[in-house]
Amino acid sequence: MSDACDLPAARERLRRFLAPDCTDRLFVQPTGHPARDTGFCYCDGSLPGTLRVWIRGALLTTVLMLPCNGLKLRVLRWCGARIGRDVYLSEGVWIDPVFPHLLTIEDEVLIGFGARIFFHEFRRDEFRAGRVILRSGSFVGGLAVLGCGVEIGRNATVSAAAVVGKDVPEGHVAIGNPARILHGSSKDIDSATVAD
Repeated sequence: MSDACDLPAARERLRRFLAPDCTDRLFVQPTGHPARDTGFCYCDGSLPGTLRVWIRGALLTTVLMLPCNGLKLRVLRWCGARIGRDVYLSEGVWIDPVFPHLLTIEDEVLIGFGARIFFHEFRRDEFRAGRVILRSGSFVGGLAVLGCGVEIGRNATVSAAAVVGKDVPEGHVAIGNPARILHGSSKDIDSATVAD
């Protein structure tokens, strides 16, 4: 690793972050380049732990490709995600299989075809993990991408193919790549103005 890092202490901080009772939304740890061992890849752990992630990933990927919404929600709950009532996931949604328990979807959320939700990422010199929260009534359009640590506010809209790396406030619209936050609902998007 490029900077001096107490790896056991950093892994313990990550373990505490991943605990169900933690309220922090984002974990950030400086690391070396991900082409070298960073100490944060699940493949650096035990063989049984690595196999668990692979099996969970294969199960999630397969189930999320199906049109069976109820089965998708059951499997996500089994993986530790918090899922509310009247949630609908379209076919082909991809949800990061490494930390699916970092997902919270409140009531009456719709996620469009092929949307992607990430809970971790390696950058050139850091590792990040973060909770993703979709508040009640929010909508995520097809092929949209939500980065780790993002919260989509109540009745907010993420437009199709938007790439969201920051929170979308209640009732606002995220559009584009990188996403811009617009005032107003998706109904009046043509007259919406860019938020500060």
